[in-house]
Amino acid sequence: MRTRYLRGLVFAGAAFLAVRPVTAGTMTGGAGVDYETGPEAQSYRSALLFGSADLASGDFTVAAVRFGDSSVGPGISGFANAGPRITSASRLRVIGLRTIGDRAYRAWRVRAGPELNLTSEVTLGAYYLRAQDNSAGNFDAGGVELSVPIARGVSGQVGSSYGKWDGGATTAQGMMAGTWHAGSRVQFLCEVDVGRNVMTTSSSAPSGGGILGGLPITGGLGNGGSVTESRTENRVTATSQFGVRFLFP
Repeated sequence: MRTRYLRGLVFAGAAFLAVRPVTAGTMTGGAGVDYETGPEAQSYRSALLFGSADLASGDFTVAAVRFGDSSVGPGISGFANAGPRITSASRLRVIGLRTIGDRAYRAWRVRAGPELNLTSEVTLGAYYLRAQDNSAGNFDAGGVELSVPIARGVSGQVGSSYGKWDGGATTAQGMMAGTWHAGSRVQFLCEVDVGRNVMTTSSSAPSGGGILGGLPITGGLGNGGSVTESRTENRVTATSQFGVRFLFP
């Protein structure tokens, strides 16, 4: 079943990249790798294939991910990120992720909220996040994020979020991230999250949204990490994520 699921994602991505729309727009595809490290020496590694379209009506990204997680083991994820245009300066951002571990782990995550273009290069967004896996805990969160240019080929992002597990424990964290366009076909990404009871590394990553137009990267803004309730109380922790994207011609 897992093999058929991954094969279906790959075929869908291939078909997505093979079809060129007749309307004006831009289509891209590529591959990438990510690495994340978190509290208690947890780690997450992944490789992914993705395809994206940016059209007059909005943008859309799909990805197939193969990961290895120190907590739940290896598995696959399917990712979709849609940003239909509401007005010339606003979009509705909807991001979904489904994870199937090689073992018993299963998880899904949905994030949705508005995005406002303050200028052609500055974007302000807000979102609601719902995450669930087959452990004992579910997670709900809300957050905001601001994306701004820093220098030629470099963009940055800052944000904060507040969330709560259904058991009552809460998490609050801040995020700083950056994307460097090292060339027309190579992009480097980094992200650091610091806060109280920051969600730990997990195969529920990648988050999507913000960085690199929503292409998958782990962690960030209450998105990365297991939805299982943290066992530490009011502990300040941090996670760090690094990634690279190779764009196909």
